[in-house]
Amino acid sequence: MTCRDIDNLMSTAPRNPARNPQVMEHMGKCGGCRALVSSMVFFLDHTVTTETNLKQIEARIVKTLKPVRPLAPSQFFLFACAIIFLCVVAIGATPFGMSGWGALSLAQRAGVFAALTTSALLLAVSMVGQMVPGSKYALAPVGLPIVILTALLIVLAVSFHRRAEPAFVADGLVCMKNGLTSAIPAVVLFWLLVRRGAMLNPKLIGAAAGGLAGLTGLTVLEINCPNLNVFHILVWHWGVVLVSSGAGALLGAVVERIERLRGRLAS
Repeated sequence: MTCRDIDNLMSTAPRNPARNPQVMEHMGKCGGCRALVSSMVFFLDHTVTTETNLKQIEARIVKTLKPVRPLAPSQFFLFACAIIFLCVVAIGATPFGMSGWGALSLAQRAGVFAALTTSALLLAVSMVGQMVPGSKYALAPVGLPIVILTALLIVLAVSFHRRAEPAFVADGLVCMKNGLTSAIPAVVLFWLLVRRGAMLNPKLIGAAAGGLAGLTGLTVLEINCPNLNVFHILVWHWGVVLVSSGAGALLGAVVERIERLRGRLAS
């Protein structure tokens, strides 16, 4: 048997050459054919192993597949966010007479509430965008909450001035409590809304939902609280958004951890 015969045999029956006595005799004399046959057999065995592994993986994936309901359009979720935001603000602001609104000047109303509206809209768009797997983000979900917190801090610092406030901590804790009282039900409603989508990064979407809920609390405080001391507003009013954003990110981290544990237990 010659090297050409080995080549022909490898082309027609690549698994059989090593079992053929004539081939084995030729391979004992020809190092090139011996290396060729060994390499081919190894490659075929490796390919079979890979195909077997792929079939096992495919079987496991198919076993855990479940039908999903298509998501509603993004406009629907944005509208739902607006309804939640406005309802929570209305419920939180109406019983207290809106004394904060009356204490604000026209310029302060325009600047503060324009910033609040813009921030809420941006966070809602970011949150809804993260509900759809594979969607391209028009707004960076990582940096947006930081940018919004910073921008709000600047707007509030510019819009208000320092005033005397003897009971800074006592009054501030009351405002913080009132703001979080509005933010907590809002974040629960926003979280129920985003759970209808696929939360691939719960920490980021949690920060967005928490920030949006914090903005509802801040809006309620700006409508109700007549205290215009800049330090009071920066610490206790703006602090509601900061606390809510952090709490939302923490909630997302807990959810992500639970999902990972479930995945490990399932495997």
